[in-house]
Amino acid sequence: MPIIEPEKQEKKLSSYLDEKKYKKVLIVFWHGVGDVVQFLNIFDKLKELYPEIHFDIALQKGLDQETMIPDAVLIENLDNIEDGYDLTVLINFPVEVDPELTKSELCCKNELGIEPVSGHKKLPEFPSPLVAVHFNLTCLPGLANPTKEVAEKIWNEIREAGFIPIECHFHHVFDNPENKMFDFVDSTVRGCQAHISSLIGLLGASRAFIGVVSGPFHTALSVLPPENILYLEKDIALERFTHNKVAKVDLKDYKDGSVKEFLENLKNNGKI
Repeated sequence: MPIIEPEKQEKKLSSYLDEKKYKKVLIVFWHGVGDVVQFLNIFDKLKELYPEIHFDIALQKGLDQETMIPDAVLIENLDNIEDGYDLTVLINFPVEVDPELTKSELCCKNELGIEPVSGHKKLPEFPSPLVAVHFNLTCLPGLANPTKEVAEKIWNEIREAGFIPIECHFHHVFDNPENKMFDFVDSTVRGCQAHISSLIGLLGASRAFIGVVSGPFHTALSVLPPENILYLEKDIALERFTHNKVAKVDLKDYKDGSVKEFLENLKNNGKI
């Protein structure tokens, strides 16, 4: 059956649905994340208005949009749409300017022929992907800081474990000019105002902390569970600061994959 495009035809989608002869309908929504989010409430409304019809929605494969609609049909292009539907509809989600209507409401009016629906549906909750990282001790950097080579391995292993590393080094009044940012670091708070409240908030939004002994390390011990902290040990022993069972790695003899293994173990044990 050919794909209909209500925006390009006189008949709106509701005119087809009101005929009562379509029992299985595929809505093809070939758009980006922002449009999909706006369409979620509309899709729910269609299912509410026509409970006797089974609706599926087809999204573009490879964009991870099924996170928002887990049972979506995923297609690679508009030429490989599944058969087996009584009606297949391509929603164009028009962008015409109307000072009185949102884009969602325009879609309802111009394509669907239903009462305007707007607003944003609450999405599923997911844990933060952030892992806070700190490579710099203020007073004695030579005794604590990793080499660039080891630090870059750690940074990359956080990504390999499926997380997003963020350097939690603020430029504070006692900042040591030796503690320059490594050139591979592409996510940092160095350009932000240094506030303890900001550090606490960042650590609270992070799944884990990985770092040398420093202000952020000690703050992390007051914010996160000890098992979610990995100490980067060089010449200053972890035991000088805590009796908690905090994991550690040896920066002077770093074993490739140690940080990735630490994070994956936390995931596998339901700790993050």
